[in-house]
Amino acid sequence: MIHVERKQQDRAAQTRDMILEAASKVLFEEGYSAATTLHIQQVAGVSRGRLLHHFPSREVLLTAAVHHLAEVRIAELTAGVTIPDDVDERIRFAVAAMWEITGQSCFWASMELWMGARTANPELREALSRVEPAMLGILRDRADELFGERIVARPDYVRTREVMITSMRGARLAYTFHPRDPHTDPALAHWEAMFSALLEVSGRVDA
Repeated sequence: MIHVERKQQDRAAQTRDMILEAASKVLFEEGYSAATTLHIQQVAGVSRGRLLHHFPSREVLLTAAVHHLAEVRIAELTAGVTIPDDVDERIRFAVAAMWEITGQSCFWASMELWMGARTANPELREALSRVEPAMLGILRDRADELFGERIVARPDYVRTREVMITSMRGARLAYTFHPRDPHTDPALAHWEAMFSALLEVSGRVDA
């Protein structure tokens, strides 16, 4: 009996993941207007009943999909990487990694929801307001891991981290109209300088 229940739970989890992956794919590739439950159901290859069992509304489904995508993609992007020990190299590495993260499909899927929530969908706005803090938390936690204790412990680190995340998101939006090579974006040097300044103020006592 326990074995049967476990198999049912596994199937349910697999179905849920399939739906979330399909919703994320549609949001990223086709946009918010195309991300209807019917279309997502077709892309996922599941029945209407199965989709509604896991996600009773479009708004709950889409916000869950973006959160799922952020967790998976951000973890994949930096899994197994070797972080430099030298503090200056670590700053460059961390800034580059965070910049790469904000360019992932989860960011653009989030932007689709932001626009939908802003214009005409109070239900989506309410659902997104519950998920967005968790997504921002993922970014903050990853930044803290990448920069490391020596930098995180510096006074004004949190404010600097928030400025970086906010400005990275804004800079990414500009790529919609002005595509260019993100690896040579001049803002990278500015973000690096912000974190280097934290160490300079403290006299780099633990560098």
